[in-house]
Amino acid sequence: MNFDDLPENWTSLPLDDGPLASGVIDLVVGYADRLHNSLLVLPCDHRDVGLPSPILVGGTDWGMPSPDRRRALEFLSELPVPGYVVALSARRRLPAPVARGWLRTVEDELDSSGRALLAFGVADADSVEIIGGRAARNGSLGAVAG
Repeated sequence: MNFDDLPENWTSLPLDDGPLASGVIDLVVGYADRLHNSLLVLPCDHRDVGLPSPILVGGTDWGMPSPDRRRALEFLSELPVPGYVVALSARRRLPAPVARGWLRTVEDELDSSGRALLAFGVADADSVEIIGGRAARNGSLGAVAG
């Protein structure tokens, strides 16, 4: 699902569904954000619904080593929310080992703080793919927006 296909009530739906999560990531992470290696962190409430306060961090170095990724993501355990949607974005598709490394780091950080990873997506200039979190197992597996 891409952002054009989002249902009217998408702001009230849980984001642990693959197609819905990919559509929301497609909407929130715009083309310019994707060109600037932006990290999306979308806090969600106790119903797994996205809060209207996405965090976008541009200029992210996707090649940073694991300890640096862990330090960069420590804030996830400090925000008073039960879950997150997280996405990486770049002009071109990130290599699978890079995306998996970031996914593992996010999972470790959230697991240690008791928070849920609802969806983990990877966006490029043309598409979004859900590769982790509950959404990778719910809805259409490997949900892709594009």
